[in-house]
Amino acid sequence: MKRRHFLKGVAGASLAAPFLSSLAPRAARAADTATGPQRLVIFYTNNGCITNRWFPAVENGAIDAAALTGKTLAPLSDLAHKLLFPRGLAMFPRGTINGYFDPHDQGMGSKLTGAPIDPAGSHWATGPSLDHTVAAMVNPGSTPESRSPPLVLSVGNAFANVKGIISYKAAQTPFSPETNPKNVYSKLTGLFTGGGTAADYMVTQGNSILDCVRGDLQTLQGMNMSAADKQSLNAWMALLRDTEKTVVSAACTAANATALGVDATTVNGATARDTATAFTKGGDMMINLIALTMMCDANRVMILQWPGFVKFTWDGMNHEFDHHGLSHRNGSAAVGGACVTGVIDMLHQIDTWYAGRYSKLVHLIDSIKEGDRTMLDNSMVMWLPELADGNAHNNNNLPIVIAGSGGGYLKQGQSINLDTRELKTGNSEASCVTGTDIGFGTGTNTGNVPLNKLHVTLMNALGRRLPGWTPVTTFRTMDTNDVAKGITNPGELGALLAT
Repeated sequence: MKRRHFLKGVAGASLAAPFLSSLAPRAARAADTATGPQRLVIFYTNNGCITNRWFPAVENGAIDAAALTGKTLAPLSDLAHKLLFPRGLAMFPRGTINGYFDPHDQGMGSKLTGAPIDPAGSHWATGPSLDHTVAAMVNPGSTPESRSPPLVLSVGNAFANVKGIISYKAAQTPFSPETNPKNVYSKLTGLFTGGGTAADYMVTQGNSILDCVRGDLQTLQGMNMSAADKQSLNAWMALLRDTEKTVVSAACTAANATALGVDATTVNGATARDTATAFTKGGDMMINLIALTMMCDANRVMILQWPGFVKFTWDGMNHEFDHHGLSHRNGSAAVGGACVTGVIDMLHQIDTWYAGRYSKLVHLIDSIKEGDRTMLDNSMVMWLPELADGNAHNNNNLPIVIAGSGGGYLKQGQSINLDTRELKTGNSEASCVTGTDIGFGTGTNTGNVPLNKLHVTLMNALGRRLPGWTPVTTFRTMDTNDVAKGITNPGELGALLAT
């Protein structure tokens, strides 16, 4: 059986089964493919966080469950041994560049591009982003031109301007995220592309996709395979079942179409959803689809971004102000003024909610076997923020965590101070002690190692097994606020590498 074994699918499409190593002809296997492909998944959130509750208790050294106890990332305590906290990183360029300053525009436009944003017009970034660079390297295909772009997802309605775009195909060329889970699913299965077959009709009437291909599945299950491969197949089937329940049964039935105000002719079109549903059911669905995409090896570079100008009114939260306004501490887009009563706890609620979604993504990927490892072991799942603290609007001492080692390239179970001095955890809670001390400049000045160096490290982790690979030492053209200086600190972050 080849690397991807395709089952006969609905409407002539295919459902890609996981790699079943015990069924693969031994002569066809390369010596280094047992670990599976390396992948990068970026979990991107806006408006910073309450940093002193987010960072682990250990600034530099080994971490365990105790280091996350009482912290925002406590849901990942059981996987502390698979986490890496690269401490002390800062995004460059930042501040006033080419005569322009907007921390939100720059946090979005420069975070993955390492390039300034255009001070005029739409303020688009002036270089391609990391996700497109590595997708052209590692996605399936024989040439960069034949390889798919990264899978960039967002829940709800992402802004179509610089404040809503994190991915850039090229300079001045924003890459809009996909917001409809059904569109992602249709690319994997062909389920919603039309054709009018009997199987399609069965699915739209609420029947299971697995039921439609039961004969093929029984044939596959009847093959002589190892216990590990049987477990992988069962995990894949369970994930697909869970995915289709939301995408097919919840999004494409006549009852839900009526509830959503969609008539019979548009049931297979775009699904209208309120923000709460988009963030909860829709967000969980995007997480399932990321895992399914990985299992199908349809894309090895993925982003899940969460819009920042959202009012949290679900899962026990009933906030009066949106996340952006709360991050300013005053409930509005203005800078300064009095703190909203209870604002720190409300922001921690949001941080904790995001940590739950990140934990779900990481645990799901870690639950799927891939050879003698899990998919998480072969991947790097990174939580990357727009800002460190939303009140200070700072982009230094960034709160970043990476789950998975990229197939053994990165250290795990470590918090590593990459700077030359003590970092601490920021001043996120100090701003509202007096009720008036709010705004820019309230953050600390620690942690200024160029984020570009982390991008270089990730590129080498993903590319190291490519034929003829030459390790990269730079990413983009500058790693300070001085555009003319160029790259002043080349190389990857050696302290993060596994020995």
